[in-house]
Amino acid sequence: MRFSIESGTNEKHVIEFTFNQLFGRSVVKVDGREVLKKARWFSEPLADRYEFEIGQFEPVRLRIEKERKLIFGSKYRVYLDNRLTQFYQGV
Repeated sequence: MRFSIESGTNEKHVIEFTFNQLFGRSVVKVDGREVLKKARWFSEPLADRYEFEIGQFEPVRLRIEKERKLIFGSKYRVYLDNRLTQFYQGV
């Protein structure tokens, strides 16, 4: 699963999220800079959460919640300042 969103009005940021279910790797990039890299090898948790504060002049609180389905696929919820902004579903 891969997606990207933009945040901010005066101070723009591009947030990219990549998750490879086969290898268990999660990567979060902000403006092309890697802020999180995580790998899980065996038992992936049913729910996972990533939280960051983005921006210097216009700070935005980013939260990505990943909910694993029982067999294949996941649901992803993206919150900016505790507001649901995007919902993704896929492998």
